[in-house]
Amino acid sequence: MQELFQAAFSPPNIVFTTLLCLVLVYWLTVFMGLLDIGAVDIDIDIDADIDVDVDVDVDGDVSVGGLSGLLLFFNFGRVPFMVVLSFLILSMWSISIVLNYYWGQGSLGFAALMVVPNLAASLLITKVVTSPLVPVFKKLDGAEAPVDYIGQVCTLTLSAGPGDLGQAEVRYNGTNLLISVMGDKEQMKKGEKGLIVQENKEKSYFIIQKLDN
Repeated sequence: MQELFQAAFSPPNIVFTTLLCLVLVYWLTVFMGLLDIGAVDIDIDIDADIDVDVDVDVDGDVSVGGLSGLLLFFNFGRVPFMVVLSFLILSMWSISIVLNYYWGQGSLGFAALMVVPNLAASLLITKVVTSPLVPVFKKLDGAEAPVDYIGQVCTLTLSAGPGDLGQAEVRYNGTNLLISVMGDKEQMKKGEKGLIVQENKEKSYFIIQKLDN
């Protein structure tokens, strides 16, 4: 245990250890009832002007392009932000400890060189670990009462279009609800309003039509 403590607070690992300590403080306050699990949740707003040539297959034949697609692929926006971030930091901390113990030998250069591979591996691990939580949090979000989304007006928080999955916010009974959406005929940007006209229950998203603001 003492050896692990020394390794955790050694220069190559101190950054990840500090982040992990902050995560532990956050969850301690949540368990004590001082904070809600979504108290520091972050809406991931991706401007439509950002051009990243990446296509990610999120739900079978549904293609999501750009940075928003990558974030959705790694379950940001599907699972509470702090849950995903906590698993990501824990994974990066664990990998950093192992790499620097067996191969780094306290080298800051080696630690810096391993940051990007560590992040890539940790994102994949986080994806695997959090994927079973997606339906759990989806059920929790809709546990209070079933919502009839058809006919509701929504506001885009992530751009969407035909074949491009995005996200939208629906104001329902005083609560803002996030749903996955796809445009019916034209591309829609973040901030634009749409009318929910159809639900794809198999893929868990809604078809929306653009409304004039």
